Amino acid sequence: MVLLSNWQESLNQRQSLILITLFIFLFIFYECILFSRLSAEKYLDKALDYSEKSRSLDKKIIIEKSLLYYKALKLLNKAASLNPYDSRAYFEYAQMITEIGDDSLFSSSLDIKMLDAKEESDELGFYNLAKKEYAGAILREPTNAIYHQRLGSIYGKLSDTKSAEEEFKKAVLASPCNLSIHLYLSQYFLSKDKQANFLYHIKKAIELQRGGVSGGFVGGDVFWFLKSIGREDLIKE
Repeated sequence: MVLLSNWQESLNQRQSLILITLFIFLFIFYECILFSRLSAEKYLDKALDYSEKSRSLDKKIIIEKSLLYYKALKLLNKAASLNPYDSRAYFEYAQMITEIGDDSLFSSSLDIKMLDAKEESDELGFYNLAKKEYAGAILREPTNAIYHQRLGSIYGKLSDTKSAEEEFKKAVLASPCNLSIHLYLSQYFLSKDKQANFLYHIKKAIELQRGGVSGGFVGGDVFWFLKSIGREDLIKE
């Protein structure tokens, strides 16, 4: 009986020690995750600050703009590594890369290899990198309509119309009442001379602008877009 009692006491002590060790491990693990996420937020905020400063500089100040973008993108990479489940670092990275690609004067002077990419140093190289980063954001937040819309726009820049329109469909499915997406698609399909698609999305945008009220006020970007293409008549329908 004494041996059994001692064995039971020893077993209880081992179980207690295991539970205490597990608790300490979980506590440290949680603190590490919390610290990583807070650090990621800090890097993300700093990256956006650098990006904002780079936008405010004249296009001709190539070296200074390059340095700010380089710092911003490195910080976003750091944020993504510290909090790999957060889609925002991937999205912001893609946004910045797209901005660089859209600025032909700047992008032609910036070596994309600085950004740890394998693509060639040209406009399409930046767009291909942006495509990869948008895909990373979508992987982490697949129902974000804006992510799909922006990825679609990148496919459009890469002349991949089929993939672009597939992403646009996903964007509308994810957020069917998003006015900005319908307005963007109105402009996109008009540029592609796809009248049926254009009319569907612009009428949806008008309906959303009116708030479902027949004859309601249509203003803002919807009105100015229609005015710019001479189609104010669509408001009266």
